[in-house]
Amino acid sequence: MDGVIFDMDGVLVDTEFFYFERRMAFCREQGIEPATDDIMDFVGETNQGIWKKLIPDNEELREQMKILYDDYRKKHPIDYRLFLNSDVKKVFETLKQAGKKIAIASSSPRTEIDSMVEVNQLGAYLDYIISGEELCESKPHPEIYLKAKKALGDGDYLAVEDSEIGIRSATSAGLYTIALKHPLATNQDLAKHSINYLKEVLDYL
Repeated sequence: MDGVIFDMDGVLVDTEFFYFERRMAFCREQGIEPATDDIMDFVGETNQGIWKKLIPDNEELREQMKILYDDYRKKHPIDYRLFLNSDVKKVFETLKQAGKKIAIASSSPRTEIDSMVEVNQLGAYLDYIISGEELCESKPHPEIYLKAKKALGDGDYLAVEDSEIGIRSATSAGLYTIALKHPLATNQDLAKHSINYLKEVLDYL
């Protein structure tokens, strides 16, 4: 195995509950009744996909709310240091010492990924980062993983995901996919293996 491509939310940082509560608080503040308030509907989705589920039938309102939410998010930032998986630095250090490449392939906005990487001082470990904003097709389409593989160069790569959408994306791209168990991950059957702790990924190199 030449490297590992990690999803971010639910794998490197346990942020899904924070994101959900922040979005719901914003909707309440704006007086908007979201089409769904089931957290499971948003797991693994891109930013665009999330807003389509929140406001499916009014594109003008949806685009307006997305702009307002960008400001709201800046005023209510997440401290990614509080949500970092405790195994991340050990895993990254071990991979680097073994000469393996490391990438992040996340549906999150690029600014959020960059913020997570910066505050947790992970930049020195990473060979490549790709966000949902850089794609024509979102997960479960394999585009994000195909682009990551191409950027990393020829080789065999392992993917670590938690959501069904992410697992489908990685497996469709031909990656050996490991699922990290998570309370919000309901179907991980397509993954080759499932693990309870991120550090267990080192057993598959």
